[in-house]
Amino acid sequence: MSYHDSTYIRPETVKLYANTNEAFLAGTVKGIILELPGLGGGSCLGGTMDLQEYGAPHAKEFAENGIVLAYLFPGPWSWGNRGAVRMADAVAAALAEKYDLGEDFPLLVSGGSMGGQGSLLYAAETRFRLRGVAAACPCTDIPALFSVRPEFPRTFVSAVSGYDMPLEDALRQISPIHRVNDLQDTAYYICSNSADELIPETQIDTFVEALQNRGISVTYRRQPDTFHGQFLPEVWDEMHRFMLERVLA
Repeated sequence: MSYHDSTYIRPETVKLYANTNEAFLAGTVKGIILELPGLGGGSCLGGTMDLQEYGAPHAKEFAENGIVLAYLFPGPWSWGNRGAVRMADAVAAALAEKYDLGEDFPLLVSGGSMGGQGSLLYAAETRFRLRGVAAACPCTDIPALFSVRPEFPRTFVSAVSGYDMPLEDALRQISPIHRVNDLQDTAYYICSNSADELIPETQIDTFVEALQNRGISVTYRRQPDTFHGQFLPEVWDEMHRFMLERVLA
């Protein structure tokens, strides 16, 4: 369902809801990449919730290729919830209008950690057709992580506090492994960390296998001797090449 969110989130105001690389655009805009934040508002991909231009090297590369990269502000404990999806859709729509991209515009979603989990959920909830999903060290099973860290429970409960259903059911609604059959059949790039201290790599293995069992295209990279949110240089390069090529395809 589409609401009249464009009254508030529109081309003239979109930078209040996302940091973008628009200042570095060269030539015609060809597509959009959304980036969802990690827990607390950080990002292993480079985004920040401080209002500013998105000027990281990869953001400038996307801009040079006519791709708008938007780091969203859905809240530091959003966990890809309905509010995060609603904001992401509204920002995507505003940017598409701003650059006259039409209705079926090239759109990809990305993120790391909570942002990776959120990007997977976005593939289940968005009203737009996605060109791809890039998720780094994503949390895929919220109930299984409920007691991993003492600060986790309050963030999970906060994310689903507005869901009118039992808490267990609400937590499953924001768990990609429990929504795997709802995810769009598009291209996925997923990477994990073998020494991840927050999200067991085996959890991501299980999720990827579930996607593959649906016949969905998944590029999966397990990164040895890396901790949560770390990238091997070749994986970082490959993921950004995936994002670039999928939007421009």
